Parts: sequence; structure tokens; C-alpha cells
Amino acid sequence: MNTPTILLVAAASLEIEPLLLDAQRIEENFYTLKVNNILIDVLITGLGSTAMTYYLTKQLQNRKYSFVVLLGVAGAYSHQFQLGDVVCVKSERFADLGILEDNKFTSLFDMQLCENEFPFVKGKLDNYTLINNKTIEQLPVVKGNTVQSIRPFINPVIRSNTDIESMEGASFFYVCMLEKQAFVQLRAISNYVGEQNKKHWNIPLAVTKLTNTFIDVINEFTVTD
Repeated sequence: MNTPTILLVAAASLEIEPLLLDAQRIEENFYTLKVNNILIDVLITGLGSTAMTYYLTKQLQNRKYSFVVLLGVAGAYSHQFQLGDVVCVKSERFADLGILEDNKFTSLFDMQLCENEFPFVKGKLDNYTLINNKTIEQLPVVKGNTVQSIRPFINPVIRSNTDIESMEGASFFYVCMLEKQAFVQLRAISNYVGEQNKKHWNIPLAVTKLTNTFIDVINEFTVTD
């Protein structure tokens, strides 16, 4: 088996903190990490779509990888998911890219101000990347919303037909698709969308479960010396 080249991306170091304990820092936001016999590049982009777009594009223009993995926590819209559940995000959309008028939200796609051209299909970004990995294949598949503000009450149009919410997922999809880079986004549920009392969040559990899942993913690619 050929050893894959892997880029691990996270918006915040907190989301992959256990993995960084054994990582070597190369630059302010760039590390290398060895899991068993596989050397992994690690990029911390910063929070939000703008930072994700800039730093990920810059990295992918310097080097191509076998695949790129985004790890992060997320809020779930439904209690069908338990805190700590790890999911694989297969589609994303810039959910609050539009106009809110008279408490009614209309996306720029519905207003025909954005074209449904590659990489968009009906306003969504779909990941058709195939990564031969049983751990990934066994995870629940979800649809993601990417927003740039946190609101206690989400407009019904924004939260419809989706499962989880983050601040960077769609930007990650957008860059990888335009750069023709194989990718996967794995998220762990840390809270429920609209829950403002952080005592009800469980980020440590989500990070632990996410870390364990990522190690399981990498172990499938492990090669012996």
C-alpha cells in the first residue's frame, strides 16, 4: 500500500488539541504530526469562512495531497444526534448568504444573484469524493449549514433540510472542489443549535470522540517499515 499524503485542517486548535500534543510546530499555524508511520501536515486556519478560504487555498496551491480532512465540532439542529456523535458531512451550503427582510430569508441563489455553476448544484456543495476507508464509510452522513453568526433563533428557511451547523464547512468544500482535491469533513456534535447556555455544551467529549475517530481513520492506512 502506498503511504497517503494527508492534510489535517481545523479552524481552531481546541478542536484537535489532543493531536497537537505530539505535533511538531513548523510555523505559527502549521504543524506536522506522525500517527503510527504516517506523517500528516496540520493546518490551523482560524475561525470563519474567510480565514478557512485563504489559508486552505494557500496550502493547496503549494502542495497536493492524497486527501484533506477537516476536523471540527458542530451544533446539531435535531436531538436525533447525541452530544459526542461523530458524523461525516456530505453536503454543505452557505446558509445565511442572502437577504433577511421582514423576518423572511431569501438566499442569493433563490434571488438568482448567484449562479448554480460548478461547484454549486441548486445552491449546495456536494462531496462526491470517494475515500476508501471503512471508518469513514460507517459514520452517519449529514448535511451541513455554514453560517457566520450565531443566533438563538434560526430562520426556518436557513435551518430547513439540514442536520448540523458550523462556520467553515462550506468554505472548506468550496476550496477543495475548485482545487480538485479529494477531501472529507468529519464533525463531532458539541451542542444543539440555539442553546446559548454553554453549561449544556460538551466540547471536551466532542473533541475526544473526534480525535479517536481520526486515529481510527489513519490506522487503516498504516504501513509497516
